[in-house]
Amino acid sequence: MTRKIALLMLAPALALGLTACGSSDDGPTAPSPSSSPSASMSMSDMPSPSSSQTAAPSTPATTDAEKAVISIADFTFKVPASVAPGATITIMNSDSQAHTVTSKEGGFDVKVDPNGTATLTAPSKPGSYPFVCTFHGNMTSTLVVK
Repeated sequence: MTRKIALLMLAPALALGLTACGSSDDGPTAPSPSSSPSASMSMSDMPSPSSSQTAAPSTPATTDAEKAVISIADFTFKVPASVAPGATITIMNSDSQAHTVTSKEGGFDVKVDPNGTATLTAPSKPGSYPFVCTFHGNMTSTLVVK
């Protein structure tokens, strides 16, 4: 009877990845119930259920604001869904010609060399900011700040 109770009490420890003494696993070990007829574990020796179920701290999901990148390829802008006010935005130009990211309302105007990179700071006020490439008027898009 004592062995059955000891095994039942040991089951949660085994489920946590603990192994019995004498195993080849280098991880934490639990006492072996077969080491002596009187071997048993008290409830205070067992890990608490709440400690084994506590979730590890998670990192927040990466948002578009954290990946603030405007890509230019094939004479087309690709913008994030939105950026945070004041965010630093990286502009990556994959084309073989220079482009600009120029606000139609004023506020930002950045030239990006062929196959180059530049940065701009997003406006501090939330809103939609249409922009254009001044070299190629058909290249337009909108930066959303929120």
